[in-house]
Amino acid sequence: MDKKKILIVDDDAITQKLLKGLLEKQGYKKIMLSNSGGQALELIKKDPPDLVLLDVFMPGIDGYEVCTRLKADSSTSHIPIIMVTGGAVQADEAIEKSFNAGATDFITKPISGIEFLARIKSGLTIKNNHDLLADELKRRKLAEKEKEKLIKKLEQALSEIKSLKGIVPICSHCKKIRDDKGFWNNLEAYIQAHSEA
Repeated sequence: MDKKKILIVDDDAITQKLLKGLLEKQGYKKIMLSNSGGQALELIKKDPPDLVLLDVFMPGIDGYEVCTRLKADSSTSHIPIIMVTGGAVQADEAIEKSFNAGATDFITKPISGIEFLARIKSGLTIKNNHDLLADELKRRKLAEKEKEKLIKKLEQALSEIKSLKGIVPICSHCKKIRDDKGFWNNLEAYIQAHSEA
């Protein structure tokens, strides 16, 4: 848990403190804080987290816009984003807009500790599975490249063998073939000795 990096983006210092405290109690050590959408985007570019807790309503760049930008960028699109908003009155609209922006999950304030931690674990599991899959794809691509190199080497060696075998010393007068020891053989005897014919 302590290796997982979580970014909390919220313009409310009390909410930041509450979320950070809940995470620290569960053993999460790498917690980054941001109080604006613009600052969050800069932080994520410099040091991508494993999970983002993103407040929906903030001055300047709001949570929807931050989420949309992160999901549009291939270098950050895989990062799970849990949207956080206050008040159940606007929750339905906020949930719909959050998922349309690309959010992974959604939490409403006041925050329930058990539900919050379950959603954090779920988000980090998604990130972990993505990372494992990405590593496996890289490993397979490397193995495929090595296989292609080996096939090319084998094909080259085979063509060299064919061209060497294609050079058969044959006498233009008697049509006899000279073997590796320098002896002249009848064509039939040479073919029988050097092939399955």
